[in-house]
This record gives sequence, structure tokens and C-alpha cells, in this order.
Amino acid sequence: MENYIQQFAGLVDGVKLTVLMALIIANLLTGVAVSIKTATFRLKELADMMTTRILPYILGYLAVGVVALVDQTWAPAITIVWGVILLTLIGAIIQNLKELGIKLPNSLGGGE
Repeated sequence: MENYIQQFAGLVDGVKLTVLMALIIANLLTGVAVSIKTATFRLKELADMMTTRILPYILGYLAVGVVALVDQTWAPAITIVWGVILLTLIGAIIQNLKELGIKLPNSLGGGE
């Protein structure tokens, strides 16, 4: 059992998981800031966001890691899934920053 846990930890890679968690927290904080700015903050909505948007990212990433543990041909899918989630979170953070009125460079979608 310990061997499987070590293999799983190696597959999901601590750095990727750390980056994923950091972006999730950044997305959460910028989203809360937008909702406070627009006076639409509701604690219930925060809980809904955790269960409907954030938890699926983490569980999906970890689930692909488990599948790759069983079938090594799935190992490249871990990086692909991580990249898709990463890009999705970055897009959401950029959108939140724009809604906060923060001017962004055109290369980050700041142009209208």
C-alpha cells in the first residue's frame, strides 16, 4: 500500500498540486473581491462555488492520477489535465481582475 501512495505522489507531482492550489486560492480571493465590489457577496454562493467549481478541479486532477497509477499509459494525461485546469483558472482570475477595474496589458486580455 505504501508503494502505491509513493507512486501516486510521484505522478501527481507536488509542484503541480501546489501551483493548482495557489491558483484556486487566487481565483477564490479575486472572485470574492468582485462580489464584494458589486455588492453581490453571499456566503451560500461561496459554499456553492467550492462544491461546484473548485472541488471538481481537485478531484478531477487526482482521479486522473489514480487512473495513471493503474494504467501507466495515462501518465501524460496528468499533465494535460493540469494544463487545462491551469488555463481555466488563469482565465477566471484575469476576468475577475478586469471586473475589479484593474487595467491589464493587451497580452493578458486587457484590450477591449
